[in-house]
Amino acid sequence: MFSVLLPTNSLLVAALSLLLTRLSSSSLSVPDIPHIAAYFGTKTRYEEVNPHLLRDLTSVNTSVLKPPPNERCSPVHLTAVIRHGSRYPTVKNIRRIQKLSELVRREASRGSGGPEDWLREIQSRWDMCVRERRCRGVAMVSGHPCVSSLQVLEYKSDLKQYWKRSHGHVISGLSSCPLFHHVFRTLDKAGRPRRSTEASPEPASILLGHAETLLPLLSLLGLYKDQTPPTANNYHAQHGRSFRSGRIVPYAANLLFVLYDCQRGPRLQLLINESPVRFPGLEAEDAPLYRDVRATYRHLLDGCDFNRESEFFPHSNLRIKA
Repeated sequence: MFSVLLPTNSLLVAALSLLLTRLSSSSLSVPDIPHIAAYFGTKTRYEEVNPHLLRDLTSVNTSVLKPPPNERCSPVHLTAVIRHGSRYPTVKNIRRIQKLSELVRREASRGSGGPEDWLREIQSRWDMCVRERRCRGVAMVSGHPCVSSLQVLEYKSDLKQYWKRSHGHVISGLSSCPLFHHVFRTLDKAGRPRRSTEASPEPASILLGHAETLLPLLSLLGLYKDQTPPTANNYHAQHGRSFRSGRIVPYAANLLFVLYDCQRGPRLQLLINESPVRFPGLEAEDAPLYRDVRATYRHLLDGCDFNRESEFFPHSNLRIKA
């Protein structure tokens, strides 16, 4: 992960950075999108979260900025943590894709029709699964393999992300202590009172990273934590879960902290993938007073020392991606 401080008098450059990240994960034309596109976990496209971008990639919904309507406010700073856009598969995944391709060709050769007929049949079964929102699996018909539920495949990916990088283990969130402190130091500096002779605060700080950057930070902030954790044994009870990695950290995912200068003092709004999200414990307001946000996270601001905390988890095999 690396950061970029932007010394300009406008927040437009932050929007430009987000737009460039969108471009790296998008095509400029609207393709024929298969139904399976929304179930790829962390490999999901950003447009599945914000489908209006398929019609206009440059559209920005300014109505999501929500300072109190009865209080005069103006945005003064934006800190953004942004995941990279789409990329080529890793070598490991390329090998998996190759094995899958060989399997498809081998199974297709056993049927009475050619590979194209076999694949069309598989696609029709995918479509049926999506329409019915469930799929009990189809027995071997004419040499065709069973078709698993799209939701089951998505859930498998979510289990990995939850237990490896999110709420499943405390150490996952604690790995974001340095980033958490950096974000709040930046916000403190941007929101502190200053004399008229002092320079204006930096309007934006852009932090670029990975899904592995965002998920632990979101966990540390207490977001997307369901009352009952997902496990391999409670799939059917988890259909309404809030922790869906494809919705939280698709390609080009972004976490935005918008700081406002208001009459009663600085206020802070949180947006995830350009949609307003309320801070845990401060659900009454879209943009609570910044001092109230700091009070909510006081235990982390006064503690959360990564080096000290990691000593309590010597066998966690923790790895931080730079």
